[in-house]
Amino acid sequence: MARAIKYLKGGEMTTKLKIAEKDIQRTIKDYLQVLENQGKLMFIRSNSLAVQTKDGHYVQTGKKGSPDILVWMEDITLDELRSIALEVKSTIGKQSPAQKEWQDKFEKFGGEYYIVRSVEEVMNIIEG
Repeated sequence: MARAIKYLKGGEMTTKLKIAEKDIQRTIKDYLQVLENQGKLMFIRSNSLAVQTKDGHYVQTGKKGSPDILVWMEDITLDELRSIALEVKSTIGKQSPAQKEWQDKFEKFGGEYYIVRSVEEVMNIIEG
């Protein structure tokens, strides 16, 4: 859900919409699902979180620092597979040290890693 944030900029009051990261992510997943249904790509939502068990212990799921979404699609100009990692952030969101480390490793293997803040950015990445 978007909410308006008011702040001072250059001595004047300005209003800016702040969209929650989960809402940006939902829109991106909806867009990718349409493309997957058309046979243009495959994607998964990569959940990494800690879950508390009944006895109070925590179990880590996923790998710390992994991106929110992984996409695989054919690069028709090069006739090869594109591996794309999408880390979804709000307008003010920043990468954690673990996410930066994951990005470095992924890019060393030839993967494309992007920090995205809107579905439009993802459309530009996918559609070129």
